[in-house]
Amino acid sequence: MFNISNFLEKFLKLDRDNILKQKVIVEIIKKETKIELEKENIEIKGEQIKIKTNPVIRNEIFMHKTEIEHQLKISKIFLRLI
Repeated sequence: MFNISNFLEKFLKLDRDNILKQKVIVEIIKKETKIELEKENIEIKGEQIKIKTNPVIRNEIFMHKTEIEHQLKISKIFLRLI
């Protein structure tokens, strides 16, 4: 018999994984740019990271895009900033 809790557990694991990735992304951005973001400002969709903040901060982050993406790869997070 099909158990719905086993099916839904897969989605809970994905959500926990994204929360962990968001924390690492926030730490890397802080290290590279000295900008402190909340994990709520980070949205992960597929293989892309979307920064939800004002344009000035977002532009400062994008000025360090290559360094941030390099640090993400070192942390085994293969996502791109968009």
